[in-house]
Amino acid sequence: MASFNFSPVLLALLLSGITYVLVYLFFIRTKNFNKKEIPVPIVQAAGVRESVSPSFSHRLPTYERREPEIYLTEDDDIGELELVEDDSSILLKEAESVIDQISAVIDNIASQPANPAEVFTKIRAIVSQYSIFQGTEFYDAINRYVAVSVERELALRFTEAELSEMWA
Repeated sequence: MASFNFSPVLLALLLSGITYVLVYLFFIRTKNFNKKEIPVPIVQAAGVRESVSPSFSHRLPTYERREPEIYLTEDDDIGELELVEDDSSILLKEAESVIDQISAVIDNIASQPANPAEVFTKIRAIVSQYSIFQGTEFYDAINRYVAVSVERELALRFTEAELSEMWA
């Protein structure tokens, strides 16, 4: 006689399927299986029951929507709006311009190897026009850019004193 070996998962699926068919046939035979009369669990029915207290409403309170009140005087200008840039954005744009100019000078140094006096003079000609950056974080950033770029591109090294002297 042959014996069947079922895995536990397959056996569970088979038993649940047989149970479903038996329950389905039982409800059809007793004609109690009507989709409109399916009992609803209490958890689902709790939201649709009538309120115990008739004065309590499940709805959220509603408010009348009002437009905000804006009072304009004769002195108010209703004309076109003007975009005003703050000082930091103006300084940032100028710093970008300085960096672009310095980058162009470093890329176009004629002598090979680079002459330190020529590099210093050309960068000083650019930087000395922008004394507005002294005392800001852009001053340090531009100095670091000059030091790193000159060292990387031209194999020259400027000291802190030389970098500060460029701004004079």
